[in-house]
Amino acid sequence: MADHLLRTSAQLAVHLKSLREQQGLTQAALGQRIGVGQARIAAIERNPGAVQLDQLMCILHVLQVHLVLQPMAGPAGADTPHGVSERPVEW
Repeated sequence: MADHLLRTSAQLAVHLKSLREQQGLTQAALGQRIGVGQARIAAIERNPGAVQLDQLMCILHVLQVHLVLQPMAGPAGADTPHGVSERPVEW
């Protein structure tokens, strides 16, 4: 499986759904594994920026992927996507 650089929550939404489907899981099955309903998984896949970190970490564990934090290359802000503030972001 290839690494994926995520810069926005919209990109995360695409990957969460894809990873779930690769594991052969329905939204209901994934929800059952982390203790939430299908509707919550659907909401997370639509808007992962609104998910609590601990819940996201549980989902990633079930989907057998890791979250890796790496420093950006180059000067501060040089790798910042268009329209994204350098201020802390509330997801």
